Amino acid sequence: MRKKLVAVFMGAVLVAPIVAQAEGSYVKLGVGQSEYKNSRASENETAASLAYGFSIDKNFAVELGYINFGKYKESSTVFTNSLQRQALYIAGVGSFPLTDAFSIFAKLGIAANRYEYKFSEAGFSETEKVTKTKSMAGLGLAYNFTKEVAGTLEYQYFGKMGEGGVKASAITAGIKYNF
Repeated sequence: MRKKLVAVFMGAVLVAPIVAQAEGSYVKLGVGQSEYKNSRASENETAASLAYGFSIDKNFAVELGYINFGKYKESSTVFTNSLQRQALYIAGVGSFPLTDAFSIFAKLGIAANRYEYKFSEAGFSETEKVTKTKSMAGLGLAYNFTKEVAGTLEYQYFGKMGEGGVKASAITAGIKYNF
C-alpha cells in the first residue's frame, strides 16, 4: 500500500502544474508536530503535509492532500517498537474572511489512512499493516501576505486506527500559493 500512496502522490505532483493553470486553485505545504495518542501514552513526531485545492466559489474549495505523521520509534537492548502513519484525503474546505488579510477555514472529508506497526524482541518479530477509510476534520487560520501567497496554521484530526486505537492528529504551519 505504501508504494500505491507514493505513486498517487507522485502522480499528483506531476499533474499539479497542468491543473494549476486553472484560476482559483492552490498548493499548500505544511510542517509541524503530530501526536500519536492511545490510552497508555502520547508521543509527538514531526509531520509534513502537501495539498492541492481548487475553489468552487470564494468561500468553498475541494482539497486533495497527503500527510505523513512521522515515525515513532522506541528501542532498548531487548526490543524495538515502531509506529508510522500517513493519510491521503479529500475534503471540502469552507473559508470565512475575518479581515482583508485574515481568514479562518474548516475542512471535513474522507481519508485513506495507513498505519504500520512493527515490534521485535529476542528473535520474535511482528508487523501489523492496516489501511482504513475514515473521516477527517480540520480547522485553520490563514494570513494573506499577497494575493498569491498566504501563511497557514492548521489542526487536522484523522481518528483512531490499529491495535489499541492509536489516534493521530497534527498541527502544521505552512505556506499556500494561490494560482
